[in-house]
This record gives sequence, structure tokens and C-alpha cells, in this order.
Amino acid sequence: MKILVTGATGFIGFDLTRKLAGKKHDILCSVRKTSNVSKLRELGVSLAESDITDESSFQDLVASFRPDAVYHCAARVWDADWERLFTDNVKGTSVVCRACHEHGTEKFIYLSSVSVVSGNDAVPLTDDLEYKSSDAYGRSKAEAEKIVISYREKGLKASILRPCMVYGEDEPHALDGIMKSIMSRKIPVLDVPQMDARLALVYVGNVTDVLLLALDRDEAFEGTFMVADKEIISARKFVEIIADELGAKRPFRIPGWMVGAAKLLPPVRGKMSRLFKDRVYDISRMTDILGYVPRVSTEEGLRRTARHWKDSRNEYVCDNTGSPLKSLPGQGT
Repeated sequence: MKILVTGATGFIGFDLTRKLAGKKHDILCSVRKTSNVSKLRELGVSLAESDITDESSFQDLVASFRPDAVYHCAARVWDADWERLFTDNVKGTSVVCRACHEHGTEKFIYLSSVSVVSGNDAVPLTDDLEYKSSDAYGRSKAEAEKIVISYREKGLKASILRPCMVYGEDEPHALDGIMKSIMSRKIPVLDVPQMDARLALVYVGNVTDVLLLALDRDEAFEGTFMVADKEIISARKFVEIIADELGAKRPFRIPGWMVGAAKLLPPVRGKMSRLFKDRVYDISRMTDILGYVPRVSTEEGLRRTARHWKDSRNEYVCDNTGSPLKSLPGQGT
């Protein structure tokens, strides 16, 4: 099958492309001129310079390649600037959908986000909730989803998948900071009930499994699908699992009375209410309709992630001039 992937240099897009390459599909990755494509070249997939916000170049790309399926994974994240988010996430999605619709792409699979409904108070969040996001990123993804649905109504066979917070090896946004903070015991465990708020995450390999499954299931092209791990943990358990796998000292524990005193301050109370709230998602459509049960548990996924991060840090040591040297077996940083 001829498959075009946008966002293939990204965290989820690369894992998807790696798996597609293993299935011997004819893969073309749309990449920007400034993208680091070294890892994609190692996979042996074809590359084409094209920007999804440039309608002319992307139309030409789709017209020449004529893909059977398109995975649209490209997106801007962790950015509060609405204009940049709109350009990449909303306009970019419109350009991709239009090209697929006009050139007869058989299947379009869109990587959305639970952030499109995360501003709702329901627990768990479900696929049938109204659009209500809690930040600019979520608003941009909601606008992009509406565009995908409008093209579905025009006849484009479009699947919409909504993963929650994605973690895994080489996650580029929050992973390094979280691991360093847990290693240095900068993330404490609070002896309060809020620390046991329910937290649903999704391992990157589970996300890309669902993306692959959607390619072969007609049911995937109706409605939307929440994507999360099967297990639900707590913030306390999250910190403890990673600390254990990293071999770090147990996190500092702050007694409940001290937390209670701090909560008398409105800024602290507000921050705790945002940090420690249930983040749970109804994945019954994914399991019942698509038939996918996540194969990697949250604990195993977190341990794999922490182990990979630790091993990556141990690959290099520096001499006293700061020059990187390959580490010897058993050496750390």
C-alpha cells in the first residue's frame, strides 16, 4: 500500500513510520526543509520536502505520489501562541484534507487529542462530549477536528483518534525534565488524598498500534476514539514507579498538615486543584469497536521509558575538558 505520513520526524510519527516500514509498505514522509531526517533515512523510507501549510507544494506532493492512505500526525504542541498553533494545526490540517479529498485518497487517519474535550468536567471524559478545551493547543486541535469531519461529510474516509498524554522512549517535551526532577528528588509525594487522583496515560507503542489497526478497520472511520492505556494509576504511583526504575532515592514526603496549611494560600490551592484532578478517559469505543486492548501496561511502559532514559544518559561521559567520550561498561555520567 502507498502511504504518506506527515509529522514523521515527531515522537509519535516516527514510531508509526518505523512500524509501517517493517510491514513493507511503500512509504513517503512529508518533511520540512529544516527537519532532522537522519533517523528516517536509517529506516529506508522515501522523503519529500513539503510544508503542510503551503497548499501548492502539498497538493503537488499528493498529486504525484497518489497515496492510498495518509496519516496526518504533524502538529505544533507546547505553544501558547494562537497564530502559530492556528497556522500549523488548523490551516495545515485543512490543506492536507483538501489535497486528500481532491486526489482520491482512500483513507485518511488523523491524530487528534483528548485536549479537544478536556475542558469538560465529566469523569471519565467520553467521545460524545461537546468541544471544550482548556488551552490554546486544545482549541486548535478542536478546530482541526471540525475540518476533518467536514471533509468526512464530503466523502473523505476519515478516522479520528484522540490519544491522551503520550509517554515513551525519547519523548521530546516533558520527559527529560521529569526524569531529572525525580532523580534529584525535586518532585515530592504529598500525604494528602489529592495525590491519589486518577491518572490515565498512553504508551507511544499503544498509540501507534491503534493507528495501524485503523488502517484495516472500517469501523475506525466513524465517530472518534479515545486512546489510552488500560490501567489507571495515580500521581503518587507515577513518581514511585519511575524513582524505583531509575534507582533514585524515594521522593520527599510532605506531611498532610503542612500541605493543608499551604492550601490556605489561594495560589497554592488553585495550582493543586489543577494538578491533582482525575484525568480519566472512556476507551470503550477503542476496545469494543476496534477490538484493541493495549498490549503494554502503564507500569511496564513507564519502566521502559525510565530505563531507556537512564541508559541514554550513560552512553556518554565527558573528560575534564567537556569533550564527550564513549562510556565504558558500568560507567555512568
